[in-house]
Amino acid sequence: MLGMSDLAHQLRRALARARTGKAVAVDEVEALLSARGDALDDLMGVASSLRDLGHGSTVTYSRKVFVPLTMLCRDHCHYCTFAKPPAKLDRPFLSPDEVVAIAEAGRKAGCKEALFTLGDRPEDRYAVARQWLAERGYQSTLDYLRAVSIKVIEETGLLPHLNPGVMSWEDMARLKHVSASMGIMLETSSQRLSEKGGVHFGSPDKVPTVRLRTIEDAGRLSVPFTTGILVGIGETLRERAESLLAIRHVHRKYLHVQEVIVQNFRAKPGTARHGAPEPSGE
Repeated sequence: MLGMSDLAHQLRRALARARTGKAVAVDEVEALLSARGDALDDLMGVASSLRDLGHGSTVTYSRKVFVPLTMLCRDHCHYCTFAKPPAKLDRPFLSPDEVVAIAEAGRKAGCKEALFTLGDRPEDRYAVARQWLAERGYQSTLDYLRAVSIKVIEETGLLPHLNPGVMSWEDMARLKHVSASMGIMLETSSQRLSEKGGVHFGSPDKVPTVRLRTIEDAGRLSVPFTTGILVGIGETLRERAESLLAIRHVHRKYLHVQEVIVQNFRAKPGTARHGAPEPSGE
């Protein structure tokens, strides 16, 4: 942890290095993340200049329709409102016809991409998920995801983007051929937040080394990949800096990260962190 005088020195040094396009180290990133007031304005100016130099002023995006294949998940994240227990769902998974109907509605609205959202391996936690898949001839959620991705391509022409959580090398290799891109949020590289009392305690798929392995496997397989960090879940500035640099490290090796999301934590009713403070705009 840096002292105030050390932090100010690192901030000045980091801004100077950034202006000349030099890479910054973890101490400097930590300092930059602490910037407020005039220093924050200066940082934003440097960032804007580097963005324009590297990418120009054109913003690109993909029109996408969300396909929530299943809201079941084996993890217990303390801030999640996406995952639901079986008792709160009419059925464990969307049917193939429902998936195609959502994708077709998106196509008619001008979408080019079907973004599949789903929880991590719900069949490992819920018997109802295992039974639903087995009755239809699928061995796993990822097996079913592959089948409906093919169906969406064939019947709507939309390009699947897959967010199925942690995947093995073999799973990703199979899904690569039925998707345009994939993704998983790193969220944080802090192992501390997976320990008792942390927001990821009881969530085996949120262990940072496991998620980083998935991101790296995507690079080895040349899969265009989206990832990012979650801000405000109990991490320190240092841990936030380390998370960003962990993504930078993997991307420098494989050049496959197409998008880095910086997502802000929101305190939502019905979650364990409903009363936790939210990060400010700064």
